[in-house]
Amino acid sequence: MAFRLKVTKTNGREYAAIVENIYSKQRHGSSSKTVRTYGDLVKLRCKNPNIDEEIRQEVARLNSDAEAANQAWVKRHLQSIDLVRERALKQVNYGIAFYRKIWESLKLHTWFDRTKRNSRGIIKYDLDQAVFLLAAMRILRPMSKSKTFSARDELVFDFTGLTLDDIYHSLDVLADKKKTVISNLNKNLEAIYARVKTIAFYDVTTFYFESFDSDELRARGMSKENKTNEVQVVLGLLVDGEGIPLDYELFRGNTSEMNTIIEVVNNYKTQNNLQGVTVVADRGLNSHLNLKSLTDLNFDYIVAQSVNRLPGSIKEKVFSDDNWDEVFVSSDFQETFKVKTLDQSSSPELDNKIIVTWSAKRQAHDLKVLNERIEKCRQLVKRGTGAVNASIKHGVRQFLQIKKGAKIEYSSNEKLYEKRRKQAGYYALISSHKNTDAMQIYRDLRRLWHIEECFRVMKTNLDACPVYVWTPKKIRGHFLVCYLALVMERLAHYRIEQAGIDLSGEQVIEMLGQAKMTILEQDKSKKTLYLKQGISANTEKNNAYSAAVDELMRVVGIDPPAAIEDSIGLARKMKVSSNMKLVI
Repeated sequence: MAFRLKVTKTNGREYAAIVENIYSKQRHGSSSKTVRTYGDLVKLRCKNPNIDEEIRQEVARLNSDAEAANQAWVKRHLQSIDLVRERALKQVNYGIAFYRKIWESLKLHTWFDRTKRNSRGIIKYDLDQAVFLLAAMRILRPMSKSKTFSARDELVFDFTGLTLDDIYHSLDVLADKKKTVISNLNKNLEAIYARVKTIAFYDVTTFYFESFDSDELRARGMSKENKTNEVQVVLGLLVDGEGIPLDYELFRGNTSEMNTIIEVVNNYKTQNNLQGVTVVADRGLNSHLNLKSLTDLNFDYIVAQSVNRLPGSIKEKVFSDDNWDEVFVSSDFQETFKVKTLDQSSSPELDNKIIVTWSAKRQAHDLKVLNERIEKCRQLVKRGTGAVNASIKHGVRQFLQIKKGAKIEYSSNEKLYEKRRKQAGYYALISSHKNTDAMQIYRDLRRLWHIEECFRVMKTNLDACPVYVWTPKKIRGHFLVCYLALVMERLAHYRIEQAGIDLSGEQVIEMLGQAKMTILEQDKSKKTLYLKQGISANTEKNNAYSAAVDELMRVVGIDPPAAIEDSIGLARKMKVSSNMKLVI
């Protein structure tokens, strides 16, 4: 329904209004506007006992009129389509042109074309088209390689020269050329924006397979997706301060994340001929051996530190109310954030400093989680040993302890609870930058959210797992495709943000995925025509959607297509390389 009754309760009274559901360009989603207000329902009912029924009838009338107007619009629309229905060849997506411009801005098309030429005839197909198709569709419609191949006819560009064997063979080429591809990619990214290469953010995740068979790459291990039986691979990812990837490496599925960081960051530093690089990582990668290795290789570092793992003498200084460097206070004179630097290193062998922060917001969150867990633990203890043994939630079980005696009985660990209450709100980190401002170091560590966002994009938007290729070489090729897609998606997000457009990555992908054209053939001239398609029978929604897509196209240098274009005009507006032809 387009119209509905809205009743608002304020100070014990009810106020009625009729509102209309509309599409909001600003919110890029549904919104509403008030059509008519009635005021206080109690007073209205005193004057007119039938007011509720009259309001319902008015809502029904407005909806009936709106439905009639909508049906009339649809009828006119269908009549206009009937005039060209016999000349409609097929419908294609033109949103892929957006990612083609991103691809070409990275000069990937020239590199893959050169690689084909240098293969001395071994690569007979269009390698650039094959890899671009895989990477672009990994963003727009992630699916298997065979389904991607089948969907090539649903795009505005002509990929008909490719075979399914070409698609799979391109994965082998990618596996062999990984280092060179990433090296060229990074060089071209530097020309697009002011990239800071001397600070790199690192983290690790896992990707699982719908398989139980191990090999040199796939193995069972500690899964981030809680896949206990399926084999997996471990991926270490390095990104810059804008959240755009710098490098990555694949490891066998049973590799400890602690053992990945040195190889990845040292390869990055060597390949880019860098002298000073600061590595930023979460506490899962914080070990004495890693920090010592980073120091020996002339890296600086900023890593999160578990307060619980600090020596007792340092913990006393952590929780002391003295020696705070900075204290931030809200307008109601409540402390909201504090930071201090301790005059001790995390280890006698390391020359670093420990920074401690306290946040009121973090304290509230920590206490909420802590109290939920201890309460669940206490409830389990009350229910008896059977309930405890059946529980598998680690967050709850950590507060359980076994009572002494022949019979196994559990109790809640109240000492641990009090210890965690004391730690609520505190956060520690270690840095080799002894002369850098503590707040700046803390802000740098907080930028780790970029890499968490990259992992989220890979696992949701790009559907990088489960993985459906099986040989180690094709697995490596698959993940380079995912990496290229991630770079394109993150670079697109950066450019859209720089253009002042407020759209999430998901919204951009959804809008470009719906950007469709119907290919028509004109009667007399037999010229191929491209007719832009709407997404709804709602004219206002269509106009807002079309304007938003046009705005995205301008970001990458594409002149927005008119409602109907011929092949020459459309190709001129898209401004892509000559080897990427329009489908006709």
